[in-house]
Amino acid sequence: MRVQRPEERTEARVRWAAGFKVHVGVDAGKTAHQWVSCGPERLRRPAERVPVSRVGFEAAARALLAAHPGTTPADVLVGIEYGGHHGMTFAAFLRAWGATLVTVSAVVTKRLKEVEDNSPRKDDVKDAGQVCRLVGQGLFVETAVLAPLVAELRLLTTERHRLAVEQTRLTNRLQAALDLAWPEFLDHFARVQQRTPRALLAKWPLAADLAAAPFPAVARLVRTVSQGHHKADEVRALQATARTSIALTSASAGRRSEVGRLLARLDLAGAQLTEVEAALEALVAQHRGAAALTTVPQVGPLCAATLIAELGTPDGFAAARQVLKLAGMNLARRSSGTSLQSRVRATKRGRPLLRRQLFLLAGRWCRPDGLLRADYEALVKRNGGRKVSAVCAIARRLVPLLLHIAQTGEAWDEARWRRARQANGHRDPLATLTREAVDAVA
Repeated sequence: MRVQRPEERTEARVRWAAGFKVHVGVDAGKTAHQWVSCGPERLRRPAERVPVSRVGFEAAARALLAAHPGTTPADVLVGIEYGGHHGMTFAAFLRAWGATLVTVSAVVTKRLKEVEDNSPRKDDVKDAGQVCRLVGQGLFVETAVLAPLVAELRLLTTERHRLAVEQTRLTNRLQAALDLAWPEFLDHFARVQQRTPRALLAKWPLAADLAAAPFPAVARLVRTVSQGHHKADEVRALQATARTSIALTSASAGRRSEVGRLLARLDLAGAQLTEVEAALEALVAQHRGAAALTTVPQVGPLCAATLIAELGTPDGFAAARQVLKLAGMNLARRSSGTSLQSRVRATKRGRPLLRRQLFLLAGRWCRPDGLLRADYEALVKRNGGRKVSAVCAIARRLVPLLLHIAQTGEAWDEARWRRARQANGHRDPLATLTREAVDAVA
């Protein structure tokens, strides 16, 4: 299937939008939305405020039909500029009402706000009018309606990412607290997140607490928690540094309480993370494409869940380059007139979680035992030693393979993959990238 050029897609959207009698632009807010509508003559009506409530939504729908006689919900095309999650409840109401929905990016609205009136004025009313205008110009994207299973995956993968970020933030805070309460503690343990250091801090939060503790009690706790990994000599060394610690002795009660609270919050975040990951693994087993992705080397249930959740509807993609653009991994160059050609770079405009997951997966494929290690080394040698750029290039090469498996549900077959690579000169048979594009990103 041939992928349309950007100008072709815009013209097709303009023709499609012209088939609707009424265009509506919505600027979503927390407590109220602003919307502007225009009829077949494409003259915009004054903005109206829509309170975020069932009564407000129903009143707005009645007012719209009254303002445009002879119109049914099926004749209405609504473009929404979302404010984060704000506007999603209104979108669900309008979809159930019978209107057709599209999404207008806030970036587009921001950059075109001065075109119409040559004014930097920025408010919700003006934004709603701009959205209404952009709908007619075809500068929108279709709103994907996720299947219930995929919607659940997206919700849980987002929550898992937030919990992981929270866990990292709490770990950093704990380390900062120990810099004052027990600076030498981390010299004895590689990571404060491990069970043994956390058990010690839960029992003796400060250096003075451990220094005053009897050695048999400390050794017994360490031996039990670490299952004999840490020996008695290590415990003696830890207690010796605790006795000579340079820790601050002021506000001991407050520091002791702070360490305890941080440990409790870390335990809670860890427990919730485990619960979410278990739920994700169960959902992955129910999704054909996600289950097939887990057969790919280095793709676990969490990686597969994130890929499917971020793609939304894999069957809606006609080519891998569309996925690259969704992930913000498509290439762009900035140049003008006689100015020097700038280096081609990834745009990084898209779904950051998808881009992050592809990069991490590519990193695993580039390990010494990875399937694309030779390709990675060749890219590094060719691009002057830029390792991150080489991993990005490998990530781009993986997209066609992952998209094909997600769409077809076919299990990974390494022998088939190797035969196809050999037949294509060690290039992925499903890849649509030119050598120049790979060289550019690498």
